[in-house]
Amino acid sequence: MLKMSLCQLALPFLLPEGHSYTRDKVREPSGASLLLWAMRPIVKMWCPQSPTGNSPVVEMPIVTATMPTVSFLRLGRCTVSKSRVLNLTLSQTQLQQNIFLHSGMECGNVPHGISDGMAEISWYLPSGKSNTDIFPEAAAFINLRGDAETYQGHTRFLAKVSAALFIFIDVIGEKEREFLTSLAQSPAKLFLIVNTYISQQHIIPEQVKKLFKDLKLQSQQCIVRANVNEAKLVEELQSLIKQVILVMDGDQSFLSLEQMGDIARESGIQVDEHQPEIQRDKDLTSKPQREADHGDGCGSEDPSHRHSPGLPQGMAGDPPDGNNFTKLQPQQCVFQTNVSEATLVEKFNSPIQQVTWMRDRDQSFLSLEQTGDIVRESGIHVNEHHPEIQQAKDLTSKPQREADPGDSWGSEDPSHWHSPGLPEGMIGVSPDGNNQSGNRSPPQLVRDLGLQDHYPHKLSLTSMWEISSEKLDDNKPTGPEDLPWRFLQMILSANSLARNPEWPPDHSLEDKKDDVEDFNDLFEVKKPGDSGINPLDIIAAIFLCADHSLQQELMLKMSLCQLALPFLLPEGHSYPRDKVRGPMEGPGATLLLWAMRPIVKMWCPQSPTGNSPVVEMPIVTAPVPTVSFLRLGRCTMSKSRFLNLTLSKTQLQQNIFLHSGMECGNVPRGISDGMVEISWYLPSGKSNTDIFPEAAAFINLRGDAETYQGHTRFLAKVSAALFIFIDVIGEKEREFLTSLAQSPAKLFLIVNAHISQQHITPEQVKKLFKDLKLQSQQCIVRTNVNEAKLVEKLRFQVKQVILMSDGDQSFLSLEQMGDIARESGIQVDEHQPEIQRAKDLTKILGSLDPADITGYKKRVLPFHGEPWQGLSKVEKEKSRMKLRRDRTTEKYNHELDQEKKIIREAQLRQSLSEEMRIFIDHLTCPGGDDSAISLQWLKLMLDSKSREIMAGLCRDYKELSKLSKQKVKELKDMDQKMTDSSLGLEHFMRELGQVYELSVTQHNIKQQTQIHPHVLQLPGVAAELLLDGFPLELIDGDVSNVPVSWITAVLEAVAEKVGRASRVFVLTVIGVQSTGKSTLLNTMFCLRFAVSSGRCTRGAYMQLMKVTGNLAEELGCDFILVIDTEGLRAPELATLTDSYEHDNELATFVVGLSNITLVNIGMENIAEMKDILQIVVHSLLRMKLTGKRPKCIFVHQNVGDVSAHDHNLRGRQKLLEQLDKMTEAAAKLEKVDGVMFRDVMDYDADKDNWYIPGLWQGTPPMAAVNTGYSEHVFQLKKSLIQCLLKGKPDQGAFTIPDFTKWMTGLWEQVKHENFIFSFQNSLFAEAYNQLSVKYKGWEWELRKFTHSWGNEAENRVNNASGDLNLLLQILEREIRTEINKREAETLDKLKALFESGADNMQLMEKYREEFKLSISSLCRRLQDDSMHRCRDAVNRRVGLQEVDDIWNQCHKKIEHQVKELLLKCKGANQVLDDKELQTAFGEMWQDTLSQLDYQPCRERNIELEIENLLRDNTATQGRVINKMLKRKPLYKQGTQCFQIERKHINTTWKRRANTVSMSVNQSDVIQAAMITQSLEDQCHQWISDITKMDMDYDIRYCIELLHIVEEKINNISHPNFTMSEEFRAEFKLHLCGYAVPRFQEMQTRFIQKHDPRQRLENMKGQYFHLFRDIYTEQDENQRQAERFAQSCFLPALRDATLKALSVNIVDDMKENDPESKYSLRNNFTVALLVHLKQRDTFDDYHRYITDLENSAKDWLHHQVIEHCKTQRDGEITFTRLAKGILTQITEQAKEIVEDAVKQNFAGNVQSFLDMFVDKLKDRISMPKDEMKLVLFHSDGDGKKWAEAVLPSIEEVEQRLLSEVTSWDVQAKIEELSIRPRDELFKGLFNCTKKCPLCGVFCDSETPVHSQHSCKQHRPEGLNGYRFIESKHLVTDVCTASVAGNGRFKNNDTNWELKPYKDYQTVNDYYKSWIIQREISAQAASYWKKVFYTFNEQFAEKYKAKPAEIDEAWNIDWDVVRGDLNKTYNTNIQSW
Repeated sequence: MLKMSLCQLALPFLLPEGHSYTRDKVREPSGASLLLWAMRPIVKMWCPQSPTGNSPVVEMPIVTATMPTVSFLRLGRCTVSKSRVLNLTLSQTQLQQNIFLHSGMECGNVPHGISDGMAEISWYLPSGKSNTDIFPEAAAFINLRGDAETYQGHTRFLAKVSAALFIFIDVIGEKEREFLTSLAQSPAKLFLIVNTYISQQHIIPEQVKKLFKDLKLQSQQCIVRANVNEAKLVEELQSLIKQVILVMDGDQSFLSLEQMGDIARESGIQVDEHQPEIQRDKDLTSKPQREADHGDGCGSEDPSHRHSPGLPQGMAGDPPDGNNFTKLQPQQCVFQTNVSEATLVEKFNSPIQQVTWMRDRDQSFLSLEQTGDIVRESGIHVNEHHPEIQQAKDLTSKPQREADPGDSWGSEDPSHWHSPGLPEGMIGVSPDGNNQSGNRSPPQLVRDLGLQDHYPHKLSLTSMWEISSEKLDDNKPTGPEDLPWRFLQMILSANSLARNPEWPPDHSLEDKKDDVEDFNDLFEVKKPGDSGINPLDIIAAIFLCADHSLQQELMLKMSLCQLALPFLLPEGHSYPRDKVRGPMEGPGATLLLWAMRPIVKMWCPQSPTGNSPVVEMPIVTAPVPTVSFLRLGRCTMSKSRFLNLTLSKTQLQQNIFLHSGMECGNVPRGISDGMVEISWYLPSGKSNTDIFPEAAAFINLRGDAETYQGHTRFLAKVSAALFIFIDVIGEKEREFLTSLAQSPAKLFLIVNAHISQQHITPEQVKKLFKDLKLQSQQCIVRTNVNEAKLVEKLRFQVKQVILMSDGDQSFLSLEQMGDIARESGIQVDEHQPEIQRAKDLTKILGSLDPADITGYKKRVLPFHGEPWQGLSKVEKEKSRMKLRRDRTTEKYNHELDQEKKIIREAQLRQSLSEEMRIFIDHLTCPGGDDSAISLQWLKLMLDSKSREIMAGLCRDYKELSKLSKQKVKELKDMDQKMTDSSLGLEHFMRELGQVYELSVTQHNIKQQTQIHPHVLQLPGVAAELLLDGFPLELIDGDVSNVPVSWITAVLEAVAEKVGRASRVFVLTVIGVQSTGKSTLLNTMFCLRFAVSSGRCTRGAYMQLMKVTGNLAEELGCDFILVIDTEGLRAPELATLTDSYEHDNELATFVVGLSNITLVNIGMENIAEMKDILQIVVHSLLRMKLTGKRPKCIFVHQNVGDVSAHDHNLRGRQKLLEQLDKMTEAAAKLEKVDGVMFRDVMDYDADKDNWYIPGLWQGTPPMAAVNTGYSEHVFQLKKSLIQCLLKGKPDQGAFTIPDFTKWMTGLWEQVKHENFIFSFQNSLFAEAYNQLSVKYKGWEWELRKFTHSWGNEAENRVNNASGDLNLLLQILEREIRTEINKREAETLDKLKALFESGADNMQLMEKYREEFKLSISSLCRRLQDDSMHRCRDAVNRRVGLQEVDDIWNQCHKKIEHQVKELLLKCKGANQVLDDKELQTAFGEMWQDTLSQLDYQPCRERNIELEIENLLRDNTATQGRVINKMLKRKPLYKQGTQCFQIERKHINTTWKRRANTVSMSVNQSDVIQAAMITQSLEDQCHQWISDITKMDMDYDIRYCIELLHIVEEKINNISHPNFTMSEEFRAEFKLHLCGYAVPRFQEMQTRFIQKHDPRQRLENMKGQYFHLFRDIYTEQDENQRQAERFAQSCFLPALRDATLKALSVNIVDDMKENDPESKYSLRNNFTVALLVHLKQRDTFDDYHRYITDLENSAKDWLHHQVIEHCKTQRDGEITFTRLAKGILTQITEQAKEIVEDAVKQNFAGNVQSFLDMFVDKLKDRISMPKDEMKLVLFHSDGDGKKWAEAVLPSIEEVEQRLLSEVTSWDVQAKIEELSIRPRDELFKGLFNCTKKCPLCGVFCDSETPVHSQHSCKQHRPEGLNGYRFIESKHLVTDVCTASVAGNGRFKNNDTNWELKPYKDYQTVNDYYKSWIIQREISAQAASYWKKVFYTFNEQFAEKYKAKPAEIDEAWNIDWDVVRGDLNKTYNTNIQSW
């Protein structure tokens, strides 16, 4: 039972006792046994589509499984083979399984003996895939052998245990009516299958109508076989069975076999398990029993598991409605009226599916176990019920499990079970409508299929590669126009079900009603034409519309699916069937030789002719015997079906040729009539399994041979034998056969005598054979024998033909047949002019000698062989420096450059071979459209020759391997010879690439040398080929290198052709060798990657697929780039030392390129997957550092088990744990902490594992592609597109130019074995620059706002007259609110930028948080600065408050005295002149001042205060302070520059391998002095800024100074030394000494300015003039208005202009900065380096290296001045900006005054001025002293005063505008309170941290960043490093040091040696630096040039010897400029 079950053979269920009975005797069931015990070990596994539990997979013993049972019976004798139809019902269309033996099989027609009455059982088990499953649920199928009426006991038992009974019946008599009525009590639903497709119809519609009326059956319960083919009948059967499975009928539940056993026992049937010995043994298992025994041992909630075994509910008493036979429905009758068997089977499936789905209404199906019980009740023996089995069973009843889960099902959405229905109305094509002989317009059928726009031959393969939403749908066709596209989609996916049109849908079941009148419709004979379109017509139409490339692809895929190929293709127009057609009539047929040329077959003949038993060759060149099958006239036997049987195994029949029994196979052919199809039988070399011992071609002519006599004569010429099916031999037939007598083909006649009216008599055959001199063996007669016997005879004769050796006759190849076809008037596609022209290119292979293929490659392809290999090695060595040994990096690099130069020069001396010249000329020929065909010719020829050569080498290798121990060297040489002997199209394409790369080298561009005149056209040609579907080699597999220039040029050409904005997603596959990677991609996307066994793909190839329609918009891409890679872990590379490195390079590169990576795994090999991922995990980790996180999906191939996904759950979980460990280990190597596998890969262990069944169904070479493989791959394809849709926000598509840049940068990193990309990748750098530009813009907007707001706040404080503390609180709250608002807005802008899909923004994801933090940090800092500025302004006002109060008192007294003097003078009788007025005023002034009572400002002892603070700050260095102060007092300490001595520095040591770099010496002192000087300058600047303020000295200034000095000393970072504590003390003393006199001067100035007496003295003149004007009664308003404008408004306006000018200058510089040198640090660096080069002095370079901050500030200051002096429209920028500010303020002032005049201001002058000042309080700050003068004695009308002041304001405006033009730009810039250079510097230098090894500044663009980095580290010698022994300056850079094995030590390492590579472990500061590890790293060409030029000066400066620099460092400045552009992603046009 177990073995038969594994072989998918039906199992005996009810076994007869072994005695024969007369067939007409009614037998009771007691003689049979139900074999329950025999089946108990069988365990099955399946996956239902409607799972009811958590797991989708069910695994359980078949005897305990509750599922619907469908039984098949026959009543009386039937013409339809019940068993055969049942086989068809349970099989896929393309591959039929013979589960049940039927009469057509070998000995199947022999009458049953003891097996009569046997009931067999089999099961249908779904896989869970709706596209491939026939039924959605598991079901049992029982087949009763013999007449049901004879075995009534068996029948009654089956009626009890089945969900449905399908009864085949040919006669309905009284006896049959009685029997059917007797089944009325059974719960099973009855279906009748009636056959009317017989010569004498035994059943008429009236009989069925009466029967169904009496029994109340529905029309759906009747299936009639009428004039339809088998496929339709099968479809209807499947539909009904599906409905039965799905129907729920009351509370009836399905029974398990276990339960059936109990019913069997009650029915009187023996059960083997119930035998005493089995039951006794069973007792041992029965205790201890479970607490509650549910009877069936299942824990399911299904009610069937709760009742005791026996009859199902509803069997006793009156049956429930719908289940008894008296209420049967018409759909329960299956009629067979003129129907082929396949149609009958189709009809079967519908009710069976209904039965299997009954469980949904709580109906419980019986298991075999339950069936056994019912059998026993029915009087049938059950083998399991034998005593010995039952005794043994007792052992199993104890101990039982506590809870048996039974059939645990997983829930699943059932929405995908069915496809949408299809509309009706497709009418068959009338042959008459197609008679358009000689007309090249599309045939009608082509129009009906919607292909008229593609006719003829306009349908391209390119369009098949397009991906759209429509192509991802697998819905059934809804009309004829969908049929060709469905066929194309399926066949190009290698799905052998493509020939099933699935249209039109069968509505017969839906149309049937309960009305019995419908029975008349069932008996109507349907015309075949009503059933749709013949699949051959669809194939013919597609081939007529397909271009050459698509035809080839179709042939390849059809061949893989073992479908017959069109050999002779009709021209497409139908003719009358009785018209004889000659070969020259009309366009005729075309022999598709070119279409079949790519097909390569491999087989193993049993009589090999060579040393190797395996033959591999193109099928068109294979000389194999050809056997043709024809029919003469109409035949009752299906020629095609018998041909399929002949070529197939008995148990597994392949439908290679479409026949009338298949779906739509009986529909009359239209344009395909006359088509000749071909297929091959290929042996495997196993005599036990091979049908034929040698390969043979089988040809099948569609249509009558007499009609197509031209085709027939041609076939007679090319065939070894003709097998002619014939039913009639008349004069016409005799004449035709005689005409074939001259042909060399041997004739065989197949005559059918097994028909009711025999048309051929033995005499006719005898006479014919005598006339034709044929032998009797050449006649095969079908008499009353079954199909198997006939097939056996056919095979025998074919075998004789194949093995015959007839004189010198040799078999023809298809290629030779093409020549014969042309002579016979048949067109050959390969003979068309364009294909013949294209073939001319193969002439370049004329000189190819198979014995010397290596010589051919060296001669014809000289550029890419050894030179390219040598260049690749040099490039990688140049990057990795593995063989450097003790040579310096620079020296070794120079040697490699020389080696590279030698190789290039040698290449340049080579001339282009004549073959390559022809090749290039052919490809670049203008107007040549046949490049693709030419390359296909060349590829095919090369592949053919390579196979021939490699076959011979393999034979030699095999012979040598037998003597492997003695022939080790010979084996190695042979292995190398096999490698060198490979020659394919890729070698010619590589040569193209090398020719191009050599032509565009720098040298050749300068020399204007081109190897070929059309060389620059080559990228465009390659781009066209890539777009046409030819794979482009990305990685050269032979040298493991990427020809970057060539690939870049090709992709640029592609971008130009499709649009530079076109975007592309990348999909890559990697995996171990020979796991089907290329096949997977080809099947999934219809691509053309090379496939074969063994190592086929070398390197990596890519193909482009266009995305169209809505999908392109949804995905955000226009193309998908698919990359196929060579297999990892190749055995032939296993012995190479760099094989692991090779695999790592490949995996890293392609994973880095891709959005989705498919990891292809053979079977469920977890170890293999771990192996691959060990290679990949490092690359994934490195990708993470770039922000790229690829999606990875694992594809397990050759896994057919439906439970693979669930059973490997634990394995996947374990794997994930291992991957986490691997990732953690890799992360440690990469110096990254806390990284898990899911952090580096977008991976879901449950969803991202796909299990795909094996590619082949059967054993090659005759195996077809497994339909399950195709379906799974299609689902994977849809899943991949969904992944791209989901991942779109995270991984946006690249534009093609961006992809090119990314690819170039990535390969550079792979070559360097360096994957911390930082900013080395140009695409990454562009994205970072783009983000930085945005950030800098936002940063400046925020800074600009805070500056403007700060100015306004200061003005408001200065103008305020109320509570200043309250105002301060208001201002702080205001700035806090404003900053928070702007921070939120900026963060929103950042978020919008990342979500906008901007170019490559997804690469910046890792920096997103840094930019967010930077924005927040900036806002907090700006907020703090603004609040500090407000507090300073308030503090200044508060500090002046006391002085102002005294001044106000004095001022009031003076005003009082002046007023009294006025009154006194005016009261005098005489008028005083000016002299008298002045005398009187002077006396009054002196008297008043003498009476003032105030305390003058107190002077503080600043020197003493600062000294005390200094002593407190340097308490540990008191001795040093005392010593210094004894020499000279504090105020004299800072008079000179601070002098650095050796005691001021602590030196450090630095060790490298065997040399120690520079130690303490005078150079360190010099460098320390430079650093100190810079620090001193900064502190002096700070002191200067403080002392310029209008403030009194405060002790906090000294405290802040000491804090600043301490912080700056702490920030000094130098690899050679640190500053000593003594330095700290002396330097602080020095700066305090410098500050003392300046703070004293600040105090003195403040006192002088704010002393009340002095302030009054300063105003004496103004008071006198005011006094005199009032006395002389001049126009008071006019004079006061002028005084206000000149004394108040003008100075306030000037100050406001200067205060706002700083920000405006910076803003203008940024706005007029196309190079972004004032916004981006990188661009600024480049601009500064360009400036240094322009000056080109040693001092400038040295200052840049040692004091970058001040050097940068000085340059920025110079840039500010230059910008401000820039002329524009005759005016310098500085003047323009100043005038803009002036005009803006004055316009606002004038507007205020004009509004007051217009609105008739009602107040006095005081009110007007208050209003004026209040409205301008944010813009200007009015001088208070002057305002008091203006208000003195001003109590007039405000409006008049306003009218008077307006002209004065205009006068002030003009005066200032004139004054501005004469300002000294440089002087005024120095006066600005906010220096523009400082603002620019703040925006550029966000970080001033220096590299701990070489001192280069961090060049991050954001203030907040997790790690410091810089683009380029400088040679350490520029910073003073020298070797101790030689004293020469060092030329190495620290990027090379950290990648090498050197060591260093310094104060940070506690003087312990540390390896450079572990520099990050020194401390947190070292850890914060990312120094790119690059062993081959060299100094930037800029610094090489500088070092080379000023080597002597640097050595002198550092007191060392000049560095040992060779001439290679004398680099041309143009080269330097190019390197700078590349490094910093800028565009310097010139120096």
